[in-house]
Amino acid sequence: MIDAISFENGTLGYLDQRFLPLKEEYVKTVSHREAIEAIKTLAVRGAPLIGVAAGYTVILGLNSYSGSKEDFPAYFNRLIADVEASRPTAVNLFFATARMKEIFERRFESSSLEELFRDMREAARKIHDNEIENCENMARLGVELIREDLAETLETRKLTVLTHCNTGTLATGGSGTALGVIKQAWREGLIEKVITAESRPLLQGLRLTAWELEKENIPFFSISDSSSAFLMQKGMIDFGIVGADRIAANGDTANKIGTCAHAISAYHHNLPFYIAAPVSTIDITIGDGTEIPIEERDADELRTIFGTRVATPTTPVINYAFDVTPGTFIRGIVTDKKAVVGNYEEELKKLFC
Repeated sequence: MIDAISFENGTLGYLDQRFLPLKEEYVKTVSHREAIEAIKTLAVRGAPLIGVAAGYTVILGLNSYSGSKEDFPAYFNRLIADVEASRPTAVNLFFATARMKEIFERRFESSSLEELFRDMREAARKIHDNEIENCENMARLGVELIREDLAETLETRKLTVLTHCNTGTLATGGSGTALGVIKQAWREGLIEKVITAESRPLLQGLRLTAWELEKENIPFFSISDSSSAFLMQKGMIDFGIVGADRIAANGDTANKIGTCAHAISAYHHNLPFYIAAPVSTIDITIGDGTEIPIEERDADELRTIFGTRVATPTTPVINYAFDVTPGTFIRGIVTDKKAVVGNYEEELKKLFC
């Protein structure tokens, strides 16, 4: 079993994903500042896992508090602000901090700090448990959608699926979002092989998804990000499925940079392209993708590869971590409650009723 994240006896444990697949390094910390840095530096990554880590990071911050109840609100507000500043795009992080803020606002006046902290610890654990359950639901619903959409092809052969970045256990703590669907489809005999795009510049597809697939003994091969259109042209891909870091009310989806190109290519070749993400990834307050804040990361992530410089330090670089795929290019959005196909404006809202 891959143990991506854990929380026991006031200690956060996580697998440092920066060193995979060449080194498996598990880290333990009781410092909320170290946990925040782990999220910032992508030692912990993947929208659902970031949400889980954010909840536990708040708990680490609570554990280090030794002041009075009177002084706690100011400390709590700073703690939440620091956690929220770690990654601006993944809405799951803000879902976790919103849960903590809701408990604070509802319970602070009438509870002792001990009672308040207990409620928040329970909430953090529930966020983690819910993500594991969400993955199981998405896997089931995703496989049902694949069976329905690709029934004609499945009558004659198994499928080849394209995925991008990493959406498995390393990104969720459960079986995964998109990769969880893929794993279940493979177990049920629907998939012959997986194609994982490398996912530049940090190579999550080549390093992490490939590593998970090897662990699961699922046949795969990796490609450069720019290869997918040609492989679709050659009939080597049957469908694509990826995760999401934030989904707008109209279905526009922010995901790892490069996703939009895959989606447009799939649309052109009349191939299904799906999103798999828990309901907590949907930001119903955002009308469309133009309102999603897109993180721009350090230029040296492109100018260097694992410490080796491949461009001069003065080379101008734009390094967006995510792009936005318009809902029109997405065949369906698989959530933990329902697989939504088309009419995202209305159907996504119903998930919150």
